Amino acid sequence: MTFRHLLFFLAVSTVFVSCSAIKGVTNKTMMNKTLSKSPMFDSHLTGFALYDPQDSTFLYTWNEDKYFIPASNTKLLTFYAGLTLMRDSVPGLKYIIKGDSLLFTGTGDPTFLHPDFEDQPIFEMLKDTTYNLFYVQPIFKDAPFAPGWSWEDYEYYFQPERTAFPIYGNSIRYVYDSVSNQFNVQPNFFADFADIREIDSEKLSPYRLKDYNIFSFAPDTARSAYKNSVPFKTSDELTISLLEDTLKRNINWIADFEFENSKIAYSRSSMELFAFMLKRSDNLAAEQIHYLCATEMRMPLQSDLIRQFTLEENLRIYPKPPIWKDGSGLSRYNLVTPRSMIAVMSYISTEISLNELKQVLSIGGVDGTLKNWYKPKEGESPYVFAKTGTLSNNHNLTGIIHTKSGKDLFFSFMNNNYSSSSRPVKLEMEKVMRLIYEKY
Repeated sequence: MTFRHLLFFLAVSTVFVSCSAIKGVTNKTMMNKTLSKSPMFDSHLTGFALYDPQDSTFLYTWNEDKYFIPASNTKLLTFYAGLTLMRDSVPGLKYIIKGDSLLFTGTGDPTFLHPDFEDQPIFEMLKDTTYNLFYVQPIFKDAPFAPGWSWEDYEYYFQPERTAFPIYGNSIRYVYDSVSNQFNVQPNFFADFADIREIDSEKLSPYRLKDYNIFSFAPDTARSAYKNSVPFKTSDELTISLLEDTLKRNINWIADFEFENSKIAYSRSSMELFAFMLKRSDNLAAEQIHYLCATEMRMPLQSDLIRQFTLEENLRIYPKPPIWKDGSGLSRYNLVTPRSMIAVMSYISTEISLNELKQVLSIGGVDGTLKNWYKPKEGESPYVFAKTGTLSNNHNLTGIIHTKSGKDLFFSFMNNNYSSSSRPVKLEMEKVMRLIYEKY
């Protein structure tokens, strides 16, 4: 390279660096104005972080080190725990064969006889075996509800009980039959205990006696099918009854048995379960993944052990680590910062590619909890791939934004303690995300 060529190269490089710096300053100014001058964001606690994983650089931050209630953004922590502690398949059953008997117990698999999982290899295994079946009462260390859950939400579809042996999603479902133009209760086992009200009933919300499986509900075809469901109160006695009812065979019950040299039967792809959890924001799946991790780790079925192990060994975030109290985000005791959620995204990206990550997250305008939000304009591809997190007065969004210039950026956008519904907040967030798509 001649001296003249060197001067030209340096001059051009300086121009590019200067343009990049100017663009960075301009974008930060734009973001400052967008967030600080918005009456909506000024009315409550808002935090934001935008990060370029390729350059390991924060492009913009706003209250990034303040703690927020993450709601279902917590599922991203659970996702990471599953990625690092589970195999590529879901442990569906723990069992051992002794003589003419097959003794089995639960692993926490939430997909067993779940109506949204058509393939049921564990059910087929139990149905087709010629061995006598013995259900071994699981050693389950947790309460049905996690700390910080609302006790009065026990009858709502989004709060099934945590168990070692989930069955039917631990819920009854009111399923619409278009031929007869009526709803039926599934599993049919509960049909005599579930009243179906008219849709114009004065009480549209679900109803179940707190301590008994007696239900009353007004199902509606306008709802998503899975929302026409009510959790049932779980017990080992009920699990055995449901198994006998569906398998059409006798199930023996053993209260205490030591599983030495036991085997694990696997039910399905772990990524299938992770995508189900993240796209639908399914709380039962999120909670039970902790028990699946414990099964793989040969640990007691106790979710806080998994959270503690993950935070101490695999998900090391300092100086403000997540305060992590459940798997789903139903607990208001969970706390994270936007910066710590960016760290979670970075950790996840060390386990799977960004393209794989985009496919298991909800895609703006396409599917999951973002089906009706962040829709690309005509001729554009989807640009938001994220996990939502919503509780009353709280709405958050963490994920990937694919900008118009072709960059994949991590972001965490958190809103806590607003007094309105979530819709005005979401509309304002959508404006910000569109601006980032256009300008970065």
